[in-house]
Amino acid sequence: MQELLVLGSWGPFTVTAYGLCVLAGALAAVAVTLLRSRKSIGTSRGLSLCLAAIISAWFGGRIVYVLVKLEEILVDTEFYGVPFILHPWEGGYTLYGAVLGCMAGVALYAKCTHQKAGKLFDTLVPGAALALCCIRLGEHFTSQGLGHYVEEEALQVFPFAVLSMDENWQQPVFLWEAAAALVIGIVLLVQRKPRREGALGEQFLTLLGATQIFLESHREDECIRFGFVRFSQVAAIVVIAAVFFKRIRARVKAHGWRAGETVRVLIFLLAVVLCILIEFALDKSSIDNHLLYAMMFLALTALSAAVLKE
Repeated sequence: MQELLVLGSWGPFTVTAYGLCVLAGALAAVAVTLLRSRKSIGTSRGLSLCLAAIISAWFGGRIVYVLVKLEEILVDTEFYGVPFILHPWEGGYTLYGAVLGCMAGVALYAKCTHQKAGKLFDTLVPGAALALCCIRLGEHFTSQGLGHYVEEEALQVFPFAVLSMDENWQQPVFLWEAAAALVIGIVLLVQRKPRREGALGEQFLTLLGATQIFLESHREDECIRFGFVRFSQVAAIVVIAAVFFKRIRARVKAHGWRAGETVRVLIFLLAVVLCILIEFALDKSSIDNHLLYAMMFLALTALSAAVLKE
């Protein structure tokens, strides 16, 4: 990641606009979580939960990034090299590393404090969504979060396009991802108390994954990819599949296997296959990309509905 807006330097410390956005996101998450924890786990436990979540998310985001790009880091000594691994302030994090790291940290915290992990996740995820919103907005001050080139002059204005470092007009995917995170956070906040513990956490993971799969297809920046396969999309569908399996398993355990479960599984599998075909066809098909994206959006909507149906 390359910082584009440095606000000031004091000795070894450099303050950037992106760093302030990350800080704002963390503070927003802590504030929301503390408000939600007053009647559930208590303010003091809410504060320690936030600390555990932030630290584990930071470690997870960093560790997964280094592991996924380890070969490139070791080979490309001009931009990376072994010292990069020990310099986390130079950037190098991945969203799903942070998500999985946070989940692991909260699960460990729950075990150590003898609390239910599902309840803690429900308390935490609305604030996490708002934090992600702030962090995504911060990408405006970096070279990341940019999408396809915008050729139409009428659309070469914010919020439809922004100028890149190379003075090209590109789609502001970071803004769309921020908006998606904000909507997810609001959806989670306005809900009444869920019927069962962990339901809000599952909704967060499913909605985040669905929006990531869709919006990652628009990115043309330094997102981690293997050919046309993007790491974030693969991680998203794996997490969604885990949530889906958990829900189906609980449903079958309570009521047995019914026709509804068969329909849900078929919808899920068909949606996944359709998204893969569309992702593969975006750069290789004569079909208009707008139509392909519309089909992907509908497929992901159906997939989310199949996963989240109680």
